[in-house]
Amino acid sequence: MLITKRGTWWEVLHSWWLLLTFAPFALTAFLAFFYIGYRAKNKKWLKYGLIYFIILAIAFVLPSTPGVYIVLPLWVIAIIHGLKVRAAYLIQLDVFKQNVEARAYEAVRHEAEEKFGGKPAHRIDLTKQR
Repeated sequence: MLITKRGTWWEVLHSWWLLLTFAPFALTAFLAFFYIGYRAKNKKWLKYGLIYFIILAIAFVLPSTPGVYIVLPLWVIAIIHGLKVRAAYLIQLDVFKQNVEARAYEAVRHEAEEKFGGKPAHRIDLTKQR
């Protein structure tokens, strides 16, 4: 099922971070949420990454038995959470990249108009969905 208009391969390539949630005992789950929070400029996901890191750190400080009772559910929760936010991440990343590409296109067009003079060409708004 496609989430964006960029295609299946684009979505698969931009979902590699999910592998970090599957690492044993959620050792890298916090990195996955730091990554998607940074890429999509979403502070909520950065906070989740911090929460996962703090819980993981506490679990490793505790003796082995209580630590295991914390890490195993954390691992499952991180995987489920990652799968749930994947669609929202891909949509936010798509919109962010579309806006960046549109601004870059407009900057190049404006530069060309200044360089070659003449009338400004008809501007196309690339941020609108068709």
